[in-house]
Amino acid sequence: MHPSARLGYTPLIRFIGKRTWPSGPSTPHAHPAGVPLSAGFSKSTPAPGPSGPAIFSEFWEAPKRFWMRELSADEMTAIETGGASKW
Repeated sequence: MHPSARLGYTPLIRFIGKRTWPSGPSTPHAHPAGVPLSAGFSKSTPAPGPSGPAIFSEFWEAPKRFWMRELSADEMTAIETGGASKW
């Protein structure tokens, strides 16, 4: 008989048990390894977001440097092959 069959099988993974999750959000706090911030930091820093009407629904509304242009055959081949055709 095989030696492990006599001893029984003990899985290597151990489960801790049923987990309980908090019902609401925890209180916000800084990361312990983070740099301490001044009290007025959040008041003086503007919220991130677009600074003006820089969102374009059509490509021709954007500046000309962002317009679509014709691709050469070499560029199309490079895109289709993931750049592998260049070497």
